[in-house]
Amino acid sequence: MKSLIIIVITFLGNVLAQAQGTAPESLKQEMQKLDYMAGKWKGEASMRQPNGTLLKVNQEEDIQFKLDGTILLIEGTGRNPEEGKVSFNALAIISYDLQKKEFQMKSHVMNGNQTNAYFKIVKENHFEWGFDTPQKAKIRYNIILNPSDKSWIEKGEYSPDGNNWFPFIEMNLTKLD
Repeated sequence: MKSLIIIVITFLGNVLAQAQGTAPESLKQEMQKLDYMAGKWKGEASMRQPNGTLLKVNQEEDIQFKLDGTILLIEGTGRNPEEGKVSFNALAIISYDLQKKEFQMKSHVMNGNQTNAYFKIVKENHFEWGFDTPQKAKIRYNIILNPSDKSWIEKGEYSPDGNNWFPFIEMNLTKLD
């Protein structure tokens, strides 16, 4: 009986050790393709509201690798330029699924909405992400990062049918660190 308990404890110890082991190197390599995004960014964003008015904000993005480099945590905060009051706040997590061989993105905004979005690399430092709305419309964003001038240009578009696209957001940021 005593030897059976020792075997079970040893087995469970090995299972727990493997469960808390380091991430596969291939996962970390995929995530490193997003390396230049990490850091603090600051600039301006303009968003077309559903009623047609244009909302301008001072935008900040704080982006960090977490969990041993296996996820990228993004927090975006937009503040009213006159009052400094937060008018936009979002949090996103980008991860890579080794089985599906694709990036995934989960985002949350301060009004309680959340999305499961696709995220793909178009080419080095050029990304596209987006999702379908509950009304069957489509939203997509293009991000272009330029390390030479430390710029981030992101444009968002809305399509009611997947064919005709209408711009609704543009963000121009500079990397601070």
